[in-house]
Amino acid sequence: MSAQFDADRSAAVLGFNEEAVLYCRGITDMATQEYARNYARMLLNRAQGLEFSLPRIPQGLFEPNRNLIRSTLEKISSKYFPAKAAR
Repeated sequence: MSAQFDADRSAAVLGFNEEAVLYCRGITDMATQEYARNYARMLLNRAQGLEFSLPRIPQGLFEPNRNLIRSTLEKISSKYFPAKAAR
């Protein structure tokens, strides 16, 4: 059973990373793209039960764009880590 759990968790991590990376690459502003990558990394840490903190918000990243990035990545996360999304 533990091997199955590890395989499922690994598949979830790979799927999340693949989808999150594609999303982040679509962001043209490099500072905003870095924020999105850091937010995705934070979500992955949270899903794995590791310590996490919110990433630093770059100057010029305004709330509507920040909220869009967060909601999109949260949606991707909940797809691969449904039990962790309810936290």
